Amino acid sequence: MSFQFTVYCLLKSFPHPTPHTPHPTPYTPHPTPHTLHPTPHTPHPTPYTPHPTPHTLHPTPHTLHPTCV
Repeated sequence: MSFQFTVYCLLKSFPHPTPHTPHPTPYTPHPTPHTLHPTPHTPHPTPYTPHPTPHTLHPTPHTLHPTCV
């Protein structure tokens, strides 16, 4: 009887003591996945800009013609 045969027989006679068992509660995916907002907000295409030159009042008010004598 060879040495390899003896080792093989010894290993065969001792099965693994505790076999592997599957995990009791398997992983389950999240029931409702997150969804992105269907229509994203977009900025107004042309933003409001103030009037370039503001209105100013007339610098010198009008005066009436002096009355003739």
